Amino acid sequence: MSTKVLVLSDSSSSEGTLRCQALAAFIGRQLELDGQTATLVTGPADPATAVETLAAVATAISEGDELRYIPSRGARDRVAANDDGEWPSAILSRHRKLVRHSEGALFTMPMEEHGSGESDADPLRVFITDWSPCPAACAVAVHPAHPVSAGIPAGQSAAFTGRYCRHPLTGDLLPIWVAEWVKPEFGTGAVLVNPGHDKVDLAFGREVGLPIRFALAPHGFTGDSESWIEPPFVKSGVAIRTGDTDGLHYGEARAAYYETLAGRGLAERYSDSGFGAFRVGSLDASGTSQVQWDPLRRTVAGPGSVGERVALSGAPALSAVEETVRTSDIVIVVPTSRVENDLLALRLILAEPGLGPVSAGEPDVVLVGNAQAVQGQATEGALQLALLTNANPLDTVALKPQQLEQCEQFVKIHQDLAVTSAGTGEASTDIIKSTSQIKAMLTRRDFKQAFTQLYRLQKRLAKSEVISQSDLTSYLALAHALAGISGPEPAESLAVAWQAM
Repeated sequence: MSTKVLVLSDSSSSEGTLRCQALAAFIGRQLELDGQTATLVTGPADPATAVETLAAVATAISEGDELRYIPSRGARDRVAANDDGEWPSAILSRHRKLVRHSEGALFTMPMEEHGSGESDADPLRVFITDWSPCPAACAVAVHPAHPVSAGIPAGQSAAFTGRYCRHPLTGDLLPIWVAEWVKPEFGTGAVLVNPGHDKVDLAFGREVGLPIRFALAPHGFTGDSESWIEPPFVKSGVAIRTGDTDGLHYGEARAAYYETLAGRGLAERYSDSGFGAFRVGSLDASGTSQVQWDPLRRTVAGPGSVGERVALSGAPALSAVEETVRTSDIVIVVPTSRVENDLLALRLILAEPGLGPVSAGEPDVVLVGNAQAVQGQATEGALQLALLTNANPLDTVALKPQQLEQCEQFVKIHQDLAVTSAGTGEASTDIIKSTSQIKAMLTRRDFKQAFTQLYRLQKRLAKSEVISQSDLTSYLALAHALAGISGPEPAESLAVAWQAM
């Protein structure tokens, strides 16, 4: 099986991104020297295809020019339960702290088509945390990219879809609205609107003209003008206008409604695991591919939707959509600052049940510390080498001019040494020992010490009058592994020398 080395960038630092790329490139070279197949992945091969695929199983929605991914309930549940394969314990611990749990229930709302008493459309599922006043609900609201949404025209914050669903408790027809305020990352992205008993719903109801009814009232409510209820009336009082449950404490009424709905197969307990939304790309003219986009629904245009061609660029995490990545062994190189966002997004995409299987192996997650602004000028090769070797991966690195100069000097000496005519003598015992030690340092990713020792070996070889071919090839294999530079030696010879150390 091939290995994919995924590089997650540091959006706040070009040096940080370059440092991650340098480390990922080293890992790729090391795997190839060990006889494995490795491919560096810095983003999806085709962002448009990746977004279209992701939008079919989860939610991809735009906020301004940003493209955001909202995981499906299946992916959220798997990650919240750590049921998405093996991950390093330190990563699990950091991600576990981000989960927002909300206890509630899923209500099933059968759809009603125009002019028909029946519907073969999939029912609408609504997540609700407090259903004690649910008999007074007068509408359902969904986010713009929801499957039943028709979108929101420009300049508006809400729009009626023209569709209705059945209230599962009363059988009333409830209009389905699309509203900007509905959070796609919460529950199912659809909410029961009850203006009489919720502050947000009340504001929305007054904005679009929904009725404001009550299913809860204070004790002693008589219905006359002296006892009229001031909305919103929240989580208190007794049930009113609900038939058999009238007079029950709101908590008792809540239990009774659930029992009735569960008995009808229209409600089930559910603990919602929330992770938020993740940036996975942008819609801009500099994008590398184009996607058919629905501006009213702010998502990928579906069959029959009015769309427009929009340029799209994809973030590295979006590569986890692709089958070739999902089914490979994975090494993930990630800045420490992106563990709670980009790495979590990648993990959730890998956990999407609708995207197919993933490799059973535990991902190798390599954390990379910050890289501060570089002082001094250097070629890109020397700069990458300096970022890689002047601090251990987790440590912050701040390069000084003399460190850049040292790496430039290393590259220069190497260029001369690589074309040196080697002798036919046997390998030096102490050089064999030295190269073996340097390889061990590289294997455990102690780049700082490995570079110090390799630089010392390089200068020794440069001063030698005669260098055996074996010693030179061993040095070239180490230089190739660490810095990505070699000489006329073929890759096969370098791999043999590396494996023999």
